[in-house]
Amino acid sequence: MFVPIIICVIIRNMQEFLMGTDTSRFNKRMINFIKSIQEELDDFYNTNIEQPSIFFIDSRKEIDEIWGRKTEEWFSAWAKDGNIYILNPEIYTEESNHKDIKHFWQSLKHEYCHLYYRKITKTGYPKWLNEGLANYLANQNKKKPSKKEALRVFNYYQKTDWRIYNIGYFWTKLLIEKFGKKKLLTLINNIDSQTAEKEFAKKFYLIYKFHYSKADFEKILLF
Repeated sequence: MFVPIIICVIIRNMQEFLMGTDTSRFNKRMINFIKSIQEELDDFYNTNIEQPSIFFIDSRKEIDEIWGRKTEEWFSAWAKDGNIYILNPEIYTEESNHKDIKHFWQSLKHEYCHLYYRKITKTGYPKWLNEGLANYLANQNKKKPSKKEALRVFNYYQKTDWRIYNIGYFWTKLLIEKFGKKKLLTLINNIDSQTAEKEFAKKFYLIYKFHYSKADFEKILLF
């Protein structure tokens, strides 16, 4: 019963500003921001998505009740079933460990990226690429991992923990800057819900001409 009450309240507010009937300064900024990132991401991914509903969550306690567990302080947003859930910007810095409201806008864009990724691939795998690309496009610059940490990327096809953001961002940025956006998009467009890790490795080799392996990734680090 708890979640539907939240959603009913938030949907009513969302309808107001998406329809342009709420003239508050924040909602005007939200409309402009959404329009801007959709145009940018439509161009990057060469596709478009349906306008998602965005649900504002009013406390950490509500997030914990939705997920049925105690969530980490850095966890502030997620995408599910074509919608985005994010801490209300009014309490964003109070209910997370992100003390700059700039992170709210980056996080919102990050979740938008996941919606595009899932539309194309029908999956969230490999998770390091999904998270890494969302970080890259949302300008969420991450700390460079050590060589040893970077080569743990192969642990994150299906697994997720806090390390995935640094590792995924590092490899996604490297692949785009060394080999170009076109190859990365070709790879993403060849992923589907049936693509297991071994099949992904084959697709990766056909596009990049080096193996999806620790040995070959270690060689790339030398150039």
